Amino acid sequence: LATRATSTRTHRSAAEPPPHHLSLMSLESRRAKSARGRRFLAQREPKLVENPRTALLARGQKSSAVVNELLTDLFCLKKPHAKHFRRHNAVHPWEDATPLEFLCQKNDASLFGFGTHSKKRPHNLVLGRCFDHRILDMYEFGVEASAAMAGFARGAGGGASGEAKPLLQFNGDGWENVVELKELRAFLLDWFGGKPAEAIAPLALERVIAFSASPEGWGAADGGSGGSRRIVRLRQYSVKLQKSAEATAPHVALREMGPRVDLVVRRVQRPAPDLLREAMRQPAASSAAPKKARNVSHSKLGGREGRLHLPKQDLSQMPTARMKGLGKRGVAPKQGGGGGGGGGGGKRHKAAAGGGGE
Repeated sequence: LATRATSTRTHRSAAEPPPHHLSLMSLESRRAKSARGRRFLAQREPKLVENPRTALLARGQKSSAVVNELLTDLFCLKKPHAKHFRRHNAVHPWEDATPLEFLCQKNDASLFGFGTHSKKRPHNLVLGRCFDHRILDMYEFGVEASAAMAGFARGAGGGASGEAKPLLQFNGDGWENVVELKELRAFLLDWFGGKPAEAIAPLALERVIAFSASPEGWGAADGGSGGSRRIVRLRQYSVKLQKSAEATAPHVALREMGPRVDLVVRRVQRPAPDLLREAMRQPAASSAAPKKARNVSHSKLGGREGRLHLPKQDLSQMPTARMKGLGKRGVAPKQGGGGGGGGGGGKRHKAAAGGGGE
C-alpha cells in the first residue's frame, strides 16, 4: 500500500490530499454493521486501563543485514505484542509520516520501529510512539555495534520465556540529572516496559534489560559538542537464582543473552506541547462504567459464586403436572343412581349396573 501510494503521489496536484489521507478518513468513519464488528471497534476505543501496547517493526526501501537482525531481535523482545513486516516499504518518517501513521492505525500499534540504510545514514533505526494514530515523538539512532541474540544462545543458559516481564535498569546518574536523558528514559520505559503490573514475584523475574549512557554530549545541539557523541548502550541478561551461603535470599546470577547494541542518537522529534498534554490527560471514570457486583465471590478454582435473596415459598401451592397414572389406588369411583353393590372395580360396576337395568 505504501509503495503504490508513493508512486502515484507525483501525478497529483499539491492541493489534492494523498491517498493515505483518504484511507485514514475511511477508517475513522467506519461503522460496524454486525455484533462482531462492534466488539472489534470497542476493543480499539479509549479505555481507563489501557491494553498492552503493540509494536510495529518494518523496513524501509533499503536496509542492511545489521538492521534486519536488530529488528528481528526487537520483535522477539516485544512478543507477543508485536508485528514484524519483512517486506520493504517506501516510507520516510521524517519527510512524510502519514504512511507510517496509516500502518500503525491499520495494525492497532502505538509503538513502531523502522529500519533503513543509506550512504548518508548507515544502519539507521527509528523508534517512536503514537497517540490517537498520530506520531507523538521519534528518536533516530545509528547502530554502531550490534550482536544478535543468536550468538548468545549457547552461553545464555536457557534464556527466558517470551512473555516474562523484563526489569529495566538505567545505569548512571545522567538519567536523573540531564533533561534529555530523562525524556529518553520515559521513552524507553514505554517502549520496552511491556504490560503494567502492580507487583512481580522474585521467582518470576527472568530477564533484565540494562541501559547505560554517559552524560557527556547531552544538552547540546544535535550531534553533540566538541566531537562527543550521544551513545546509549543496550544489554539484556537472563536471571538465574542459585543457592547462596545466606539463608535470607538466593544468589542472583546474570548471563548475557543478547542483543548487545550500541546506539548513537542522530535526530530527535519531541512531542508537540498540545498533543503531549492531550496524551497525558487521564479521563475521569464515566457513569457507564460497570459497578461492583454485590454478593458475588470467586472460588479457588476460578468459579463465580453468588447469593440470591428470594421470598419464602409455599411448596404446597406450587402448580405441578397431575397425571392419571399417579392417582391413588384402591378407592372406588363415585356411583350414580340405584346401581349395584360397591367395593368393586370400574368394570364390575358397569356390569352390575347393566344387569340391574334388565
